[in-house]
Amino acid sequence: MFKTSLSNRILTYFFLITFSIILAAYIVLESITKRTFYETELEKAKLIVKTVTPLIGLDLFLGLEDNIDNILNELIKNENILAVTVTKGKKVFKKVSKNIADSDSFIVSKDILRPNSDKVLGKIEILYSSHHYKKLVEKYKRALYVFLIILLIFILMFGYYLNILIKPLKNIAKDLEDYEPKNIKKFRYSEKNDEIGAISKALNKMQNKIVEYSKRLENVNKILEKKVEIKTKELKEQLYVDALTKLPNRFSLIKDMKKFKKGSLIIINIDDFKQINDFFGHETGDKILKGFANRLRHLIKTDFPKIYRLSGDEFALFFNKSMSKGDLEYFIDILLQKIENMTFLHNENELNIRVTVGASTDSLSLLEEADIALKLARKESVPYKIYDKDFNIEKQYKENMEWVKKIKKAIDKDRIEPYFQPIYTTKDFKLKGYECLMRLIDEDGKAITPNFFLDIAKKSRYYTYLTRIMFEKSCRYFSKFDKTFSINLSIEDILNQKTVDFIKETLDRYDVYNKIIFEIVESEGIENFEEVSIFIKDMKRRGVKIAIDDFGSGYSNFEYLAKLTIDYIKIDGTLIKNIDQNRDSRVVVETIVDYAQKKNIKTIAEFVTDKKIFEIVKDIGVDFVQGYYIGKPSPKTSLDINR
Repeated sequence: MFKTSLSNRILTYFFLITFSIILAAYIVLESITKRTFYETELEKAKLIVKTVTPLIGLDLFLGLEDNIDNILNELIKNENILAVTVTKGKKVFKKVSKNIADSDSFIVSKDILRPNSDKVLGKIEILYSSHHYKKLVEKYKRALYVFLIILLIFILMFGYYLNILIKPLKNIAKDLEDYEPKNIKKFRYSEKNDEIGAISKALNKMQNKIVEYSKRLENVNKILEKKVEIKTKELKEQLYVDALTKLPNRFSLIKDMKKFKKGSLIIINIDDFKQINDFFGHETGDKILKGFANRLRHLIKTDFPKIYRLSGDEFALFFNKSMSKGDLEYFIDILLQKIENMTFLHNENELNIRVTVGASTDSLSLLEEADIALKLARKESVPYKIYDKDFNIEKQYKENMEWVKKIKKAIDKDRIEPYFQPIYTTKDFKLKGYECLMRLIDEDGKAITPNFFLDIAKKSRYYTYLTRIMFEKSCRYFSKFDKTFSINLSIEDILNQKTVDFIKETLDRYDVYNKIIFEIVESEGIENFEEVSIFIKDMKRRGVKIAIDDFGSGYSNFEYLAKLTIDYIKIDGTLIKNIDQNRDSRVVVETIVDYAQKKNIKTIAEFVTDKKIFEIVKDIGVDFVQGYYIGKPSPKTSLDINR
């Protein structure tokens, strides 16, 4: 175990570092010392040459050759000088020592100058022995080796002592490794008065505290386990129980359906519940939901059908057995009657709710089928639907997929085209401009109206492409003419920032700000979108005109018309096409026109299909008209002919 222990690592690192330092010191010191000894001997030789050179130079100048010979004899007596050579031209004076056999030597030479002149008379060379240098180096090495051996012995002794110091820590570590809180043991060395003894005493005290803490912790764990068990039970209840109504939720319904395999299911959806939240507030909406849940409990006091809350305004009833379609219809009829008689109070005002029901029976896909039935009931505006295979849902899905393919192909082949329907003034029947209407040109060249594919496009990713194609082609076309043109925009378009950026870029490119009119559909509930107001203000600053399309088709609100500061109201065609036969339609149109005139807003009547309707809307005071009586949508306009 201790092969990789801290103590072993300390000793190993200590020896490695110390050895490295000694080795480095040895190499450096040896190199420096050798160099120093060598330089010393060399300087001695140079000093001899420097001393005798002036004397020899004087003798050469005076021609005293005997003196030169004497000087060389004196020099050769030096045991370190192996040979001396003086040359003057071709003349050579040379003396050699008997120790010339010593081959380890170095040469020092110097030019001999004429006294008091820089003129060279000759040259002197001394062959100097390195014997003394080697003796100095050997002495130094022996001294260095002795020092290193002594240092190594000291290091080994220190390492041994360090190991003795660390050994108690190793033993304590081994005791700690075998330690368990339940098995009390006495740590060694506690009788010592040094740091090791202090550590052992501290560990013995700590052991007693750990044992005591362990017992307390064991009791705490038991308490926590009990609390966790209670909390787990609460969380399970929260997982399967709706927090607001305390009814079982969707998870609970799915669990029960898996348990009973088959049965019958009714989904109840409160109609227009969003309007209750918007008008009265979410607090009132929550009170109604809780009240509705309690009323259902009072109506159904048996275990089955079991009541569930699926989502915000959706509830469900599950029967744990299959029911016949007739029995299910009978039950739903009674249930709807009871719900219609329910009254809820808000600030002493009575509120009633309406519901739509979808149901399914004897199926392994109850939830999906009941949901499909509910959607069909809401689409057809009927109180309820019971799922039937004759609904041909799969056929409808296939048709939708085919339309998605057609839309994609039309986009790829550039077969999305704007058709133009003229708009005329009622006063003098002059051309006001055109509305740009989308058409999908199929492979046979037939123009298909958006009624067949626009809803499907909105559910796919191709809707934004359709908007941008229509917008770009319409702006490009009318950039060549001095006439107004209108384009439909949906809430989806306005809330899509990329589409809005594309609209601004296209308006800049074709410079049609003062020609274009944006028609925003009123039936989509634009009063609920603050973004719409921001968009309209931005466009109006740029010179764009704004129209509210299909006004009068839904819960029309005159108040937000003033807030949005619009330019045109397009009266919904369902009011116009029956205005000659339906007195109520005429009253509504007159009200809209009267309001618009007071607010200085122009009105446009759609679906003007004959002269009689044209005369009526003209008499009422509508400013502009469009419809088949005025002109059908066409890929060309009269502007092309007159250009």
